[in-house]
Amino acid sequence: MKFYRIRIDGTDFKVGIEKLREGLYRVKVGEKEAEVVVEDIQERTEFAGQSFEEPVPVTPTESSVKEELKDVVTSMLPGVVLKILVKPGDRVQAGDPIIIVESMKMENEIVSHKDGVVSEILVKEGQRIEAGDVLAVIE
Repeated sequence: MKFYRIRIDGTDFKVGIEKLREGLYRVKVGEKEAEVVVEDIQERTEFAGQSFEEPVPVTPTESSVKEELKDVVTSMLPGVVLKILVKPGDRVQAGDPIIIVESMKMENEIVSHKDGVVSEILVKEGQRIEAGDVLAVIE
């Protein structure tokens, strides 16, 4: 995994990126890891005139990164959304199933990772999804 310094609104984050195969990457921010599908990417190590060839030692503000990432529910596998079990406004607890995804002829429960209220469902029943796709937001 190669690490980069990313600056967002004046705050530096240490982000690890590993190419798994064409169009699929593993991204690590703090303790959070996700597989990310990327289309039309250009393999470059320079952005805005700054080289990111070597890892830049930076202590990220992990609490702010986690704050932004903790609300999204992602799929860890590709498949088809079989059933949506909740709707916006529903209160859920950590571990409650929210979406059923069919993958490789098996039904897989995607569960809430925290207690909260479902604010958005970003997929529809019958929709094809990929690993890393954001399915819902829980606040």
